[in-house]
This record gives sequence, C-alpha cells and structure tokens, in this order.
Amino acid sequence: MTVLVVGVPEGEELERLRSRIHSNPHFRVISHAAEPAVALAHARVLLPDVTVLAVPGALDTDPGALGVFHGVRALDPPSGVVLRTTATTAPAALTRLAVDGAVHIVRDGDGDGLMYALRTIGLARDNCDPDDVP
Repeated sequence: MTVLVVGVPEGEELERLRSRIHSNPHFRVISHAAEPAVALAHARVLLPDVTVLAVPGALDTDPGALGVFHGVRALDPPSGVVLRTTATTAPAALTRLAVDGAVHIVRDGDGDGLMYALRTIGLARDNCDPDDVP
C-alpha cells in the first residue's frame, strides 16, 4: 500500500513517521510534501492508496489542508485519508461527508492508532490482500 505524507516538514518528525509506517512491510511512503499545492501534484501523479495528512488544528479552519483532503478524496480511485491532528474533537467537515471508513482521525503521536487506521483503510481497498496483511 502506498502512502503520501502531507503537512510534515523535513526533519526528525517526518523520519519518525516514515519509520513507523515502514514498520509494517505492507506500507511504503512514496512521497511527502509540506505544501498543499505540491501535495496535490504528487497525489495526482502517484495516486497513493492512503494520504496521511497532518493538521495542526481543525480541518475546517485550514483551507490548504481542506483542499488537500478534498483533492485526494476526488482521485480515481480515491485515496484513503488519515488525519493526524492535535484537535480534541472530530472536524465538522468530516461529519458532512460520507466516507465509508476511508477517513480516520488519529491524535498526533498515536503510533498504534496510525497503524490501525492504515490497516483498516488497506483492508477496505480492492488492491489489498487481507490474508497478507499482519
């Protein structure tokens, strides 16, 4: 399963996140972008299975992140989304969308939650072999 990481700048945090994702051999970070426009360009070319989108606050108040969210969900096939956020409540924008388990919210720093969300999205995708995912 391919993963695009968005909103995490180069450095230690990105390396920790990449390492955590790569701890499961079925997930590979294929690209990352700190800027929304670059992220959408990468997504349109690479068609990631999952996009991990870091949102410092609420998705509703971050037009760049909201644009990336809608952009990757509009791909064909749509990318699953894991929102990494420090917000304590679910973004209102998500409650208005029918996401059918393809969008997950994970608290920033919750590595187990991240891996659970990736696996859940992966198992729901047609190109994932559930017998081969640990």
